[in-house]
Amino acid sequence: MSDDRYTEEELRAKEEAYREYLRLREEAPKVSITETPYGASQLRKRQKEEEAARAAYQKAREEGRRGVKPKKRQSSAHPSGTKRGSGESDGMRPSGRSASKNSGSSRRGGSKPSESSRGRGTRSTEAARQSGARSTEASRPREARSNKPAKERRSPSIPRPDKDRRNRKSRDARMRPMAENSTIASTVSKTRKKKPSKLKSGILSNRTVRKIIIILAVLILAAIALFVGGFMVVANTLGSIGSLDMEKNNLAISNQAKSDLKDFKNIAVLGVDTRDMDDDSESRSDAMVVVSINKKTNEVRMFSVFRDTMLDLGGDHGLDKLTHAYSYGGAETTVAALNRNLDLNIRKAVVINWKTVAEVIDALGGITIDVQESEIDELNKYIKGTAKATGTERVDIEEPGKQTLNGAQAVTYARIRQDDVRGDYRRNERMKIVMATTFKKAKNADVFTLKRLCDNALPDAKTNLTTTEMMGMALNFKKYDMTSSTTGWPYDVEGWIGTAGGGAAWYGPPVTLESNVEKLYKEFFKISDYEPSEEVRGISNDISELTGLY
Repeated sequence: MSDDRYTEEELRAKEEAYREYLRLREEAPKVSITETPYGASQLRKRQKEEEAARAAYQKAREEGRRGVKPKKRQSSAHPSGTKRGSGESDGMRPSGRSASKNSGSSRRGGSKPSESSRGRGTRSTEAARQSGARSTEASRPREARSNKPAKERRSPSIPRPDKDRRNRKSRDARMRPMAENSTIASTVSKTRKKKPSKLKSGILSNRTVRKIIIILAVLILAAIALFVGGFMVVANTLGSIGSLDMEKNNLAISNQAKSDLKDFKNIAVLGVDTRDMDDDSESRSDAMVVVSINKKTNEVRMFSVFRDTMLDLGGDHGLDKLTHAYSYGGAETTVAALNRNLDLNIRKAVVINWKTVAEVIDALGGITIDVQESEIDELNKYIKGTAKATGTERVDIEEPGKQTLNGAQAVTYARIRQDDVRGDYRRNERMKIVMATTFKKAKNADVFTLKRLCDNALPDAKTNLTTTEMMGMALNFKKYDMTSSTTGWPYDVEGWIGTAGGGAAWYGPPVTLESNVEKLYKEFFKISDYEPSEEVRGISNDISELTGLY
């Protein structure tokens, strides 16, 4: 009969026999073909039996996995696995196919086995089974022997398919929580919160406090060192400027001016026509500009006073041109004349010559000026002398329009006055244009340019500003807002030729002094309730009596 017609009991018996064979094979000593007592033919026979048993077993496993149940035979089987009518055990015969085939052919032929042959086959099969069991049991170790039936004893090396699947599932189930636990553990270890630092928890050790104190001390010392170092550099630079002696009690500042102009810091900038700043006793002031700083708004404005303006110069000098005041008593006499006649509170002054202005402009890289056609001839006429005085090269102006002027060209532009019928008035306008343009460009310059500017210009200047005052102004320099004011004072003036000051000359008396000062306060300082002082009224009357113009 074919293999797919084995009963379940026969398959179990075959499986048990094959496992037993494998166990015995593993325990048997390894011998070569030449050493076996059976010889080569017996060994080949055993190999064929082994291959046949293995094929049957594999087929049974495959059918078990696919869920195919073998057909049951109608004839009963012996409990020990021996088939009725067969001459040997299924587990010991070399081929179950040949045995069943022979049996079937004998039955089909109609010949029945005799009782003696059936008995001999039964007895020989029973004896073989018992002897095989005894040899198997004897060859097994004592601790491996068991009293369980053969179908319950299974070799551990060949697990059942369903049991193998169960084992694999159980193993996966055991490993899954382990993997999850390890993943959670690694995640927890990575995201574990750090302990709050002592600084966050508010607990500082003495060592930490000492470190913080040391760091703060070092930072403070470094800041002080930088400040002191920078202060020393600036102080040394500012210290190169010349000193100007002015006695504050001789500056003719009235109490009314102190009160009315308390929010303004007024500084007189005097340009003298000398080349040697160490000896300017006989020089005159060609340019007189009042720079006014609003202490509340940091607004910077300025107005110029015409050099030929008739004012009271004080003392024995009386009414005379303002430009003569510097030759009479230097900056102190000039500042006192401005305070006395215009009700101002000027306490500080800066004296420069035209060489200083040229050096400042050259340090800034020149300034942009809109040159008129009528000014070109006068410019080129005097550029040669200015370039020689400032020690620079002569460069003429070739065409009108906006252009960059160097120091010598800009100074010449500010000094000429014969190109216009307004003469000195137009000259004052040009001076203020040069000063305002220079101030704006210096305000936008970098630190190194300003340092070079100070190094070149300050040694040729003089002032009574203290180093502290200059340092404060330098710190606020970027905050100052220079307006485009081109105010020239006096607003209303008439020409007069006379002998005031000891000789016949042209003068420009304000008409009247009182009204011009009122207009200055109202339009320049934005003080509408100003009342001229008694001294201003008196000087205004003196000018009227001398000139007879009003």
